[in-house]
Amino acid sequence: MPADGPGAGAPPAALEEGEDFYRDEQGRTVFTEHHNRRRGFCCFLACRHCPWGQAGRTPTQAFADLQRRLDTLEERLAGAGLPLELRGYRNGVLSALPPAAACATDLPGAERLVRREAQSLLTVLRVDWA
Repeated sequence: MPADGPGAGAPPAALEEGEDFYRDEQGRTVFTEHHNRRRGFCCFLACRHCPWGQAGRTPTQAFADLQRRLDTLEERLAGAGLPLELRGYRNGVLSALPPAAACATDLPGAERLVRREAQSLLTVLRVDWA
């Protein structure tokens, strides 16, 4: 679990049928907008009730949107003097190769810059230095 962000340090809340999810006609579990907002990040899986603009898209479209956002973030970071290779994003965790010249003590500052530059693109709860 991330050290900060929504629900940090707290056990996950129990899901309530009707408030957090419901079953559709085929018996599939569908998460509500309330649940998705409480979770605190977009998963880019084109959820039916996505509050981050992915509702109504196909999974392929949502993935393409995620890739565009990652490309934009790489450009912003390069412009801010921190060229990184971003490896992926899943469930609020951004995976990136650490800067070539960075040592372990530089990474918290790099993560702050990544999170600042990512604000309008992704909800980054943590950076995983792959």
